[in-house]
Amino acid sequence: MLSRYRRRFIALNMSLAALVLALALLMQGIHIYRSQYADLRRTMALILEPWRFADEDFQPPWEQEGWTPPVDEGPMPDRDLFGNDQIVTVFYDRDSGEVSTLPEGQPVEGDTVALAAKAAAQRKEEFGRLPEYRKFYTKQGDDAVLKIVLADASFLNSRVLRSVLVLLGVYVLALGLLFLVSLWLSKLAARPMERAMEMERQFVADISHDLKTPITVVLANNSILKGSPEASIGEQMQWIDSTGDAARNMMHLVEQMLTLSSLEASEQTVEKHPVSLSALAEKSALQFESLAYDRGVELRDDIAGDVSVLADEKSCMRILSGLIENALKYEPAGGSVRLELRREKKKAVLTVANPGSRIAPEDLGHIFERFYRADKTRGDHGGHGLGLPIVKQLCDSLSAEISVRSNEDEGTVFDVSFELT
Repeated sequence: MLSRYRRRFIALNMSLAALVLALALLMQGIHIYRSQYADLRRTMALILEPWRFADEDFQPPWEQEGWTPPVDEGPMPDRDLFGNDQIVTVFYDRDSGEVSTLPEGQPVEGDTVALAAKAAAQRKEEFGRLPEYRKFYTKQGDDAVLKIVLADASFLNSRVLRSVLVLLGVYVLALGLLFLVSLWLSKLAARPMERAMEMERQFVADISHDLKTPITVVLANNSILKGSPEASIGEQMQWIDSTGDAARNMMHLVEQMLTLSSLEASEQTVEKHPVSLSALAEKSALQFESLAYDRGVELRDDIAGDVSVLADEKSCMRILSGLIENALKYEPAGGSVRLELRREKKKAVLTVANPGSRIAPEDLGHIFERFYRADKTRGDHGGHGLGLPIVKQLCDSLSAEISVRSNEDEGTVFDVSFELT
């Protein structure tokens, strides 16, 4: 299940990242193409810039005195004109229709450059593209002579292609890095789920064991009772009492599970009103005197008078009962449990401490978790790991702050802060 979740998480992340990155690189590619196109146009304009027609007596090279026509060696190939620069400057005579190159000053007829120059001369725009010759052109001149700069389309295409290849490399590298990040994030995201599933599996196993034991007792006692039908009720009372204890244990466990589920599922806020926390603390201390005596533990209290808080009376009683019962459960015989209520600034602080019990530091941060078994870290005392999570949920519903510390000097101390009225 977790592996499928992680695969879906990675696939979703990679799909979204690939789409966003592709759109970003597409926009960047368009920007690069436009920039390269603008650079080509500026470059051609700079080549054309020195040309001026200030001299009315200007004559093209083939009309100048001493000019000798070159030997006819056939059409001049484009590569001889463009070479590595892929940009060439030519003169076009409107009257004669002749085209000559600069600086060679030789006419070129019948090749692509000449045809492109003649086509450019017929265009009205000073800058444009000749798709049939795969050339860009820019021109300047008068009615007699034009100076034309021709650039091969590959001049622009090669630069754009290099940029595209760089962008593709960036795209692949970015996707690779994003995949590694998504893999790490999937592990991070699945970790709480994995822990929760593991804790739930352990919880189900523990609860099954806790339910199986009393059920086994009930079945065994029932078999004994059925096997002695002639015995009196007095003679069978030990088996009847044992069955009752087992049933009450199961009922207590079920009630705890239902209570915690109800608290976690409830979205309603508890209606708070002034409650005498002093009176509730004294009442709770009195109720647990007999339990403390049975366990050989002294229950000491130091309760400030007239402490009133904004809370719910029933929830406060359950918080007090849960903390005191938890302290008595883990305090060894001969020890003592301290119940204290005091004012601190605008807060009422309730403290329950049992000096004879300590929690390991690595377990201290987990004791309020729903599926955490407190008896695994504090000894085998028959707990189900639900008491403290219920107390934590009740505190949250009252907006009260609960904290715990455990060390060699103080033992284990729970503090709950309430808002004073």
